[in-house]
Formats: sequence, C-alpha cells, structure tokens
Amino acid sequence: MKELEPIPTPPEIRWREFRIRYAPILVFLLVATAAAWIWNRHVTPPMLVGQVETEAASVSSAQSGVLANLRVAPFDSVRAGETVAMVITTDPKVLEAQLAVIRAELDLMKAQIAPLIDRERIQVDYERLRLEWLDSRVDLAAARAQLQYAEAELARMGALYRAKTSIVSKSEYELALARRDSLQAQIAEQEKLVQSIQRSLQRFQVANPEKEPPPASAELEAAISLQDKKLKLAEAQLSPLTLAAPIDGIVSAVYRRSGETVVAGEPILAITSTNASRIVAFLLPPWTEEIQPGSPIEVVRRSARRETARAKVTYVGAAMQAVPPAMIPMVGRRLLGLNRRPLDQNTPPIELGLPILVSVPPELHLLPGELVDLRYRAGSLWRWSLRARN
Repeated sequence: MKELEPIPTPPEIRWREFRIRYAPILVFLLVATAAAWIWNRHVTPPMLVGQVETEAASVSSAQSGVLANLRVAPFDSVRAGETVAMVITTDPKVLEAQLAVIRAELDLMKAQIAPLIDRERIQVDYERLRLEWLDSRVDLAAARAQLQYAEAELARMGALYRAKTSIVSKSEYELALARRDSLQAQIAEQEKLVQSIQRSLQRFQVANPEKEPPPASAELEAAISLQDKKLKLAEAQLSPLTLAAPIDGIVSAVYRRSGETVVAGEPILAITSTNASRIVAFLLPPWTEEIQPGSPIEVVRRSARRETARAKVTYVGAAMQAVPPAMIPMVGRRLLGLNRRPLDQNTPPIELGLPILVSVPPELHLLPGELVDLRYRAGSLWRWSLRARN
C-alpha cells in the first residue's frame, strides 16, 4: 500500500496550540519577574529611614535694646557675615541725661578756672579751648543720638505713608523728613566746629611746646580727663549694635520687626542652611553585629524615579537615643516590643535606637530636612531586614 503524504498543519492551528499551551506560562514568568523587580525596586520597605540634617542658626542680640534697620525678610538669601539688623542699645533719654550731667560738670569746671585767668592766662586759655572742644563733642553726640531715632521714625513713617491704605498723612511724613534733614545739617556743622577747635588745639601745642605739659592744676587735669572718658563711654553707647548672619542660607523665620524692643539672647531671626552635610539615621534592635564606620550603604531618594546612590557610614553612636516617629521603618515597628518605654497612658511609647551618620551622595542633590531610605546589604543589617520582613 502506498504511503500517504502527511497533511500539513496550518499556521493558525500551530499558533492556537502555542497560545493554549505555552503563552500562559511565558506571560506568568514575565509578570512574576516584573513583579519581583518592582517589589525590590519600589515596594520593598527600607531597612533604615534617614533624614538629611538641617543646619540652622538664630540671630540674637547680646544686649537689650530697640531693633532698627531690619534688612531681611522671610526666604531672603544671606551670606555669613552679612549685616541683617541693628540694635540701639541705649535709650536716648538716658543718653541725653548722661550728656546733660557731663555738660553740667564741664560748666562747673569752667566756673572753677575763672579766678586763674590772671595768673595763668595762656594755660587757662588752652584748658578753656579743651573744654569748648569737649562741649562741642557733647552737642555732636546728642545730635547723633537724635538723628538715629529720627531716621528710624522716618523709615517707619515712609512705610506707612507708601502703604496702599495710607495710615500716615503727607504732612506727618514731611515733618519727619524735615526733622531728619535738620539734624543732619546740624551734625555736619557741629563736626566742622569740632574739627576747627581740634586744629586750634594742635596749633597751640606746636606754638607753646614748653607750656603744654603743666596744666592749670593737677585737680583740673584729672577732672578733664575723667570727663573725656565719660564722653567716650557715651559715644560708645551711642553706636548701635550690628547683627550679622552666622551662616550662609535663607531666612526661614523673622520673629521681631523694626521698632520692637528685644531682650538680650532673644531670637530675632532664624537662618537655615541650604547645604546638605550629612544624613542622620537610627539603627533599631535587634541586631547581632556592630555596624562600623566606613561600611557601604545605599541611599534611596523618595522621588518618582527612586534615585539611588552609594554612600558610607561615617559615625556610629555609643548610646541609645529616642528615635523620631518619622524615622522608624514600617517593617520594624512590630519588632520593637521589648524596646518600648511608655511615659504614661496618654503618651505614646518611645522607640530607642543607635544613631549613625551617613555621608551625602552629591549626585542625589538632597535638600536639608528631606527623608531618605537606607539599604545596607551586608552583615547583620541584611539579616535584620530579612527577619523584619518575615
């Protein structure tokens, strides 16, 4: 009997048989592989949660006074050493009272040296010139004290006058402006007078070198020296206290405004650095081995792309500390039963952990205060992670 030729199977039948027998297996393997990759890459809980350390500093005054000339606003960028505000530490009324006392004592000394004019005319003229010089400096210091508060008042009036709803009238603003300009002109003329008297004193000393050392009397010289030191003290108190930014960063908060009274040590500004220096994390028990500085660790940023980078452990603490709730991984919460320290019935328990410091990978561009996930795939921490997942 003649053998028959095999009937060829159509491609549609072969494709149908492949879809029925092998396609489900291949799809299952692909889906399982993709699910495992997504789980390990995006879903697997972190072993540790770290936070980029935020470097912050506050600006305060070493002395109590009135805040003036505040130069920054919230979210302004500042650099270390930049002047951000000034504090007037002396009340103008107190300063004027001190200057009035100095002026009265100078008048008394002028009256005391009047009988000596006939006997020591030249020397008395020299001392009188010195007294007039001190008297002019007193007037100059008083005018400068008034100018500081006139400028502060003008700045406040200008801000209120230029506001949308003008609280201050134009006449009041112009009155403050005129007072400031008048004091500036008075100070300029007074400075010229002080310089003129000082040049006269220098010419007198050059013209009478042999008569310069001996004063009219030892008591008078001591009294004049005392008044000169008092005046220098008043001039030093007249200078406002300058406040500078201690670090580079941005102004995160402004607690006081110009014109307010501040107390010594009270925060006026808060400055937050924009540079990420290190990552702080807490190792939660139980663990079987000690983590060492220099150990490699993987930093995962909490972004849509889950960017990762390599880093190193730079420091390991020597004592357990309280862990902030935001830095406790979810996989480890149920393993902390023996580590809880409740304060009372209304206070949640405190988790204790070993602090570690991790270097910041520059390629991630982390921000201060940002939370990151840390993965350590060697040694005891890897075994601890497996126990936590189970």
